[in-house]
Amino acid sequence: MDIQIKELSHRFGEKTIFEHFDLTLKDGGLYGLTAPSGRGKTTLLRILLGLLAPDAGTVTQGVRYSAVFQTDRLLPGRSAVDQLLFVRGGRRDREEAARFLSGLLPKNSINQPVGELSGGMQRRVAIARALWADSDCVLMDEPFTGLDETTLCQTADFILRELHGRTLLLSTHQKELLSEYPFEWLTL
Repeated sequence: MDIQIKELSHRFGEKTIFEHFDLTLKDGGLYGLTAPSGRGKTTLLRILLGLLAPDAGTVTQGVRYSAVFQTDRLLPGRSAVDQLLFVRGGRRDREEAARFLSGLLPKNSINQPVGELSGGMQRRVAIARALWADSDCVLMDEPFTGLDETTLCQTADFILRELHGRTLLLSTHQKELLSEYPFEWLTL
């Protein structure tokens, strides 16, 4: 389903973030969102997720989103496998979740509590969790924070491989590292 954003306006106090902003995200499209800090990338994603109401405008309803936030929001005492099973209500088994995670993490880390993993590994668990969830559109807010260039490319490859036709909108300050990927780049 296409996602239509029409006449979106939002302010924080006296600061206008958007005014009469229009955007269409085509079903299955790959979108990268860039802008200087403070221009509204996170605000736009929060509005799409329903976590923040716009002052005016509309967004297509009925879209199922999954998300990677700027902070990972993981359950620290639970394993990487448990993080995935949590978002699918146990409808997939542990072995399938472990196989999925092995595309991003060393096998010996998959069953460790995520609080014991490095920041970059935790970031990859958050990305895997968003991709594992049932959704129509995956939103990622600075998903590559804390990843070196090699890991960033491996993670980007994993994301594209595991989208399975879903729409992707990711915000990033690392556009230059993603130049060889087929994103349509949007600027706020």
